[in-house]
Amino acid sequence: MLLLHKLESIRHQIVDREMKLSDALLLVLRCLREIVPEERLVWVNRELLGYRQDDLEALSEQHIGLNIFLAWISESRKRPVLEVPSYRFLDGVWGRIDPNGRLVSIVEPELAQRQIFCNIGIQQIELQLDEIDAPTDALFSLSFDERTGAEFFCESRELIRVYDHVRFKLIEFLDKVIAELKVD
Repeated sequence: MLLLHKLESIRHQIVDREMKLSDALLLVLRCLREIVPEERLVWVNRELLGYRQDDLEALSEQHIGLNIFLAWISESRKRPVLEVPSYRFLDGVWGRIDPNGRLVSIVEPELAQRQIFCNIGIQQIELQLDEIDAPTDALFSLSFDERTGAEFFCESRELIRVYDHVRFKLIEFLDKVIAELKVD
């Protein structure tokens, strides 16, 4: 079976880091578009291109019962239920870079949040990491607060953590799909 061979090849290249994750996500989407139900591919699409605003309405704050709320939103709008990708919450700090190039934290009540949801896709994460000279030690700005002029900074290793988590989830996804195809 040609499809099975293609998926196993993609999986092998992901495991061995021989293929960019964005390329693997795109290939998986193309290979499985007509094979598996669309709702199973929503996660792959969002990881590739990023999470849309309408996917994230309930993620502006982490609440208990968030999965229930997201399920209700999806049901009311007849969209597939997305699992809350908690691995996409980045640890960081709100601040500014001073004239000496140092990060200065901003202490404002509305900026007390020390995590922010990373909604950018793997393609954008790869671009950001490629532009950084020292990917494990650099600071990355993900959001801007107009009122205070503060930016949300996290260490680039947070982006690497998200990238690696998506990589492992894609391998697990491929394992499931490959096992299902072998049974059919």
